[in-house]
Amino acid sequence: MGTEIYKTLLEDLNKGEEVALITKYNLETKKVEKNIYNLEELEGKNLEYVNKAKEKNLIANIKINDEESVLAEVFKREHRLIVFGAGHVGYHLCHFASKVGFNTIVVDDRPYFANKEKFGDDIQVICNTFENAFEILDIHEEDYVVIVTRGHKHDKFCLEKILSLDELNYIGMIGSKRRVKIMKEELIEEGYSKEKIENIYSPIGLNIGAVTPEEIAISILAEIISVKRIGKLAVKNEPIKVSNSCELNKDVLEALAKSQNEKMSLVTVISTKGSTPRKAGSKMIVYDSGKIIGTIGGGCAEAKIIKDAALMSGSKNLKIETIDMTGEIAEEEGMVCGGKMTVLIEAI
Repeated sequence: MGTEIYKTLLEDLNKGEEVALITKYNLETKKVEKNIYNLEELEGKNLEYVNKAKEKNLIANIKINDEESVLAEVFKREHRLIVFGAGHVGYHLCHFASKVGFNTIVVDDRPYFANKEKFGDDIQVICNTFENAFEILDIHEEDYVVIVTRGHKHDKFCLEKILSLDELNYIGMIGSKRRVKIMKEELIEEGYSKEKIENIYSPIGLNIGAVTPEEIAISILAEIISVKRIGKLAVKNEPIKVSNSCELNKDVLEALAKSQNEKMSLVTVISTKGSTPRKAGSKMIVYDSGKIIGTIGGGCAEAKIIKDAALMSGSKNLKIETIDMTGEIAEEEGMVCGGKMTVLIEAI
C-alpha cells in the first residue's frame, strides 16, 4: 500500500483541481486498490461511488459484500480566505484563519506591510496594486473575502470589483455603520445589485465588543466560521444544523506524499453516528514509534487507535475498528461525546 498516489493527489489539489479518491479494499485478502478521478472530467458521467460520496458530506464507505468495500472520498478546493489589506487587523486575521484551515491570501500595495518576512510561509502574500491583484487572483464562488484596506477609496474599489463577480461564500468589509451606509447607497445609485449589496457583512464581525486589532480579527473570523458551518450567523440558544463536511487534512496528505518508506499506518474515519469529536473523512498518520500527524479527536479513543495502528505499521495489514463513546464504560474513560466512530486502519 504505497504512498505515491497521495503525491499525485496533492499535486492535483495544489493546482486547484477537485478530485475523488476511490479506495477498494478487501478485509479478507488485505488487498487495497486506489484510483484518482478528476471531478471536472467526470461531469455528466454516472460514477456511483463518487455520487454517493457527494450525497454524504464528501465521503462514503460502500459495502460490496462481507469482505469487500469501497471508500469514496471527494476532495474539494481548500477554503480560501482573501484579505485585502495587510494592516494590523488584516495581519492577525490572516494568522488566525490559517490556524483553522483556511488557505489564506493577503493583498496590499505597501511592501512594508505586505512581505513574506512578516507573514511567513503559511500565508500567500501579494504585494501589488489592488487592481492588479484581481488579475492575479482567480476569485471563485467558494472563496471568502474580507476588505480591510487603509481607506474608503481602496475599500470601494475592491468592493466594486467583487460585486461584478459571481456570488461568493462571504464578503465582509470593515467600517463604521455610517460610512458603510453611505457606501452602500452610492453603490446602489451606481447600478450595482441591491440584493448583492445587502448580502455584504458590514460592519464586519460578530458583535462581541471587540476593541483591539486581535479582538476585531477574532470577531471577523468567528463570523466567517458561522457562515461556513451553518450558512448564516448563529443566534444564541437557537438550534442550528452544522455542516459536517470533511475538512482537507493537508498536513496528513503532505506527510504521505513525502514518505520515504517509513513504517506507518493511515487511519481514516469512515463513518460516525451521533456526537463525535471528528467527522467522517478525518485522517491521522501513526508511525511505528507512536508519533502521529493529524488527529481523529484525541482522548482515550484516539489513544487506543494509535496503539493498534503503531503495532500494525509496516505489516501490510488492514482492519476496521469501531469506537463506542456511549454508555457507562465510555463515560468512565472520559469519552464525553456519546457517539460512535468507525475507522479504517491501513498499514503502509
